[in-house]
Amino acid sequence: MTPILVLAAALVQAPAPPPPDDDSARLERIRQALAHDPAITTSAETDDTGRPVFRMSVRAPKPDTPLWDNWTNVPSYIRPNMPGYHYYYFQMVTPEEFRGGTFNAMTIPIGPLLEALGRQMWQPHRKSREERAREEVRQALDDLLACRADSARPGC
Repeated sequence: MTPILVLAAALVQAPAPPPPDDDSARLERIRQALAHDPAITTSAETDDTGRPVFRMSVRAPKPDTPLWDNWTNVPSYIRPNMPGYHYYYFQMVTPEEFRGGTFNAMTIPIGPLLEALGRQMWQPHRKSREERAREEVRQALDDLLACRADSARPGC
């Protein structure tokens, strides 16, 4: 029973075959299309050296108003970047603190967190630099004492 239902559903959803189109109607449609001036024309010319030069002329209607004429005073960062129905649906079902444009309103202090993290990273870095400097001074002092103890060593 189930295969029959699936087959019936598939047949119902199958697109209807296109109506038979006789050749005379098709030829008439092609003739009408060729009777109009083409939107894009090219002319094959040659320059002084005999090489072909291709020029193109495109005819299109000029817009009645400038494209920027329908701008609004509302900045683009305020207008929703989604269809209106989607935006209003989100307004209804999503709490304000979880909407994409209001994540900053969750009162997480990012600036102080980054500063505290920087201070925490600075302390070990500073300690390691101090330890390296102490080791360098200790090594230089050991070299100086060894040089004074052995005055016969060259370079001391």
